[in-house]
This record gives sequence, structure tokens and C-alpha cells, in this order.
Amino acid sequence: GDSADKHMKELKALKAAHDRHAGEVSQLKAGQESHASLPERINYLEQLLGDSADKHMKELKALKAAHDRHAGEVSQLKAGQESHASLPERINYLEQLLGDSADKH
Repeated sequence: GDSADKHMKELKALKAAHDRHAGEVSQLKAGQESHASLPERINYLEQLLGDSADKHMKELKALKAAHDRHAGEVSQLKAGQESHASLPERINYLEQLLGDSADKH
């Protein structure tokens, strides 16, 4: 009698614990389904980094092209300045012209 009752109580306690455990496992599984898997998460990060790297590469190429254009424009401006007389040379020329003109009158 007492032994059978004791075993029955232990069996009911074990069944109740098993049912609680099974419920907790079901909740954990349900929670995991809403999360992305590790390979999905890695693929997302790789795509994000790849897109960012591609974007930065395009921006870098555009900046280099703009720099090259500006460097060419600066070179053209410098070359154009070499063919012009300097300010002192221009003043000397004007003074010479005015002096020659004043001497003739």
C-alpha cells in the first residue's frame, strides 16, 4: 500500500515535471523560429559589408577622377600664366611707352 502510493506520487510528480519541461522546450523552439539562423545572419553581414565596400570604391573612383580633372585645370592655368608678363614687366612697359610719348611732345 504505502510503497505503491509513494511510487504513484513520484510518478505524478515526474509526469508534471516532464510536462513543464516539454512546455518550456516548446516555448524555446517557438522563440528560435523568429530568429534568423547563423548562416542567414552571416550572409546579411557579408552583403552589408560588400555593398558598403562597393559604394566606397565608387566614391573613391569619383574623387580620384575629380582630382585628376582639377590637377589638369591647375596645370593649364599655370601654363597660361607663363605666357603673360609679370606685373613689374607690364609696369616697366607702360612707363617706357609713356616716357617715350612724353619725350615726343
